[in-house]
Amino acid sequence: MNDSFSRIQNYLNEFEKQDFSIKFDSTPDGKVPAESFDYHLHKHWELKFCTDPAQLYIHPPQTIHCSTGYDYVFAVAPGFLRVSEWFMDISADENVYNFLPELLDAMHRMPQHDEFSGMQRRLTEAVIDNIRLILKKLQWYAEYDFKHRDLAERILNYIENHYFQTDLSVRDIARFAGISPQQLNVLLKRKNGMGIRQNLIRIRLEHAAEILKNPENMVKDAAALTGWKNSFYFGNSFKKYFGCSPGEYRKKAADITLQQ
Repeated sequence: MNDSFSRIQNYLNEFEKQDFSIKFDSTPDGKVPAESFDYHLHKHWELKFCTDPAQLYIHPPQTIHCSTGYDYVFAVAPGFLRVSEWFMDISADENVYNFLPELLDAMHRMPQHDEFSGMQRRLTEAVIDNIRLILKKLQWYAEYDFKHRDLAERILNYIENHYFQTDLSVRDIARFAGISPQQLNVLLKRKNGMGIRQNLIRIRLEHAAEILKNPENMVKDAAALTGWKNSFYFGNSFKKYFGCSPGEYRKKAADITLQQ
């Protein structure tokens, strides 16, 4: 585990030395394209570090973007930092200073002009410094959490990080867990009474419901952004889980928003 964290730190050190580019990669109009590249969105910031070529992709919260290749991806929010399989709760520790959301917001608001490139580079260096500091401070926490989290929890966390992939299969999840699909089903049923497919459907539907709370998002967008290939199956599954159709759920959410 220490070696893994050292590799991340060393990677960030080497990345910072490169002549890297920064991209706020998202759909220009905020709409889901017809073609499928596992488009999705998050409530948190997402940073993807790539070295071939040297690029840093930054996805702001609630912006639609597609999956891209990366070496390391960091999920960033005021209360947590996540990298790979390690989740670090920052909210409860007053000795950990997390300026990442503010730094990233400043970078995002900055005009993409050459005259701001130097400032953007320095802000990126500040982001990397802050990540390194958090990793150093909370390495012990991440190691403890990883060792004491049972396998079922790690599997559910894996699904949370990959649910939007349309081709995500039971075999993919079993391969991550290092067990057979049959063992995987037994393990998760012991955890929360649901098998692997039921858990995947549940997680996708819960994320779809969050997307439908925004009246600008259509039902077809919610399905596409949460990994559903078949809109009819999505609609039936949604109604079975929430007791109403996706369209009805969206309308109720819009009515609540207007009343507030």
